[in-house]
Amino acid sequence: MRNSVLHENVERFIRYKHSMGYSYVQGEYDLNRYIAYADEHYHDLSIPGSEDVNSFLATLSGKPFSLCNTSGVLREFGRFLIMEGHTSAYVLPPKRTTKPEPEPPYFFLEKEITAFFSECDSMRAYPHLKGREMVMPVLFRLIYCCGVRCQEARTLKCCDVHLEGKYIDICLSKGPKSRRLYITDELSEYLQLYDDKISLMYPDREYFFPGGYGGIYSSSAISANFRNIWLSAGLKRDGKVKPRAYDFRHHFACANIMRWSEEGKDIHAMLPYLMRYLKPDNSDQNLPV
Repeated sequence: MRNSVLHENVERFIRYKHSMGYSYVQGEYDLNRYIAYADEHYHDLSIPGSEDVNSFLATLSGKPFSLCNTSGVLREFGRFLIMEGHTSAYVLPPKRTTKPEPEPPYFFLEKEITAFFSECDSMRAYPHLKGREMVMPVLFRLIYCCGVRCQEARTLKCCDVHLEGKYIDICLSKGPKSRRLYITDELSEYLQLYDDKISLMYPDREYFFPGGYGGIYSSSAISANFRNIWLSAGLKRDGKVKPRAYDFRHHFACANIMRWSEEGKDIHAMLPYLMRYLKPDNSDQNLPV
């Protein structure tokens, strides 16, 4: 049974976040999971209560990062409803969930990177995974070559990729912040070849890396594809630190620092450029221009 009032409250909250300049993709996903759970277990629910919120969060107990992030989203949603006058809306107490420690990075060997992308390029086409064999090699190479976050790659829109100008706009990442990434001629040509091919399959696509049905791949799908490619390449994942797609971002940073060191450059002087490339600041939030 659909809780129509709860759905309307969530939609209004998401519009509010959009009006503040947030893309709120992950927040919207978390809220949709919450209302789907409420539809199934709590009929006629209009505003969040302590029982339904805590019951839903209990389903995420084995996923510390999801639990922490979703708790924050539901806390903001409750505060929004109270601001609107729904004084009985439940607001999750602060520090109810402990923020998990970030996973330590995995540092790739060059032979591992070579084997991974060789396996990537040999992916077969599957009818029920339309275009995956084209998307995954390019998506992972973009993360590797530019150090972008996995979320930034999978939510990248076609209108923000400017191959003639050789730059990509990462818009509204980590809040209402954006940045512009200039790319090499080689990467631009590689992305153009991909764009020409994938456009035949998805001529009206919105996202540069379309999912199987023209939307976007979920974060779990990116993780699963990375793991499957890694194992298919004969690479090991039995150490204490497991390799992830996100570790390509760490590799990008370390590779640049090592290159500057070999070139005899002042690393401390170069670090601000690296930080600027990897992380947006408030001055960029009006991109694209």
